[in-house]
Amino acid sequence: MTAKQRKKSFLKSAARPLRSESGISLVVVLMLTFIILAMTGAGMFFSSIDLRASGNFRNGMQAFFAADTGINYAFTRIGLDPSTSTAAFGPITLSSGLKYCSGTVAATGSNCTGQALQAPRGVSQSGFSVNQGTGYNVSGFQFYQYQVNVTGVGQLTAAREVEAQVVYGPTPK
Repeated sequence: MTAKQRKKSFLKSAARPLRSESGISLVVVLMLTFIILAMTGAGMFFSSIDLRASGNFRNGMQAFFAADTGINYAFTRIGLDPSTSTAAFGPITLSSGLKYCSGTVAATGSNCTGQALQAPRGVSQSGFSVNQGTGYNVSGFQFYQYQVNVTGVGQLTAAREVEAQVVYGPTPK
């Protein structure tokens, strides 16, 4: 066989169509199976991330509402005597392991150890009436302004803080 004939026979054999295509269907089925498994795995992975994120959001909201409950409790304690109004309270446990206490998240942490409220600031306001009657005081009235910080702690150490400014009065000058 000459070199020219060998070259011609090589080209013929390379250009000849595949006679047996039974192996190609196995390759296609394996590729499709791999793609479907990869998509299923990715879907499960992302759904577990979403589930964890929604659980964290729920725990944070529960901690927020526990802190809001604590703010309402602090409102009931405010009165004419600032020493009892600013006393620390908590931790007070609610249902499902929720609790609240006085103080900021930075000061109380997730253990919720109650911190004393800030001392009230005296605020004077002149007038505060219609310039007549027995309750009218030309020199004005004194009010106590409180800053109330309450921390709510939920499950998995989710902690939220609520701060409120409360003005109590009028009080005697």
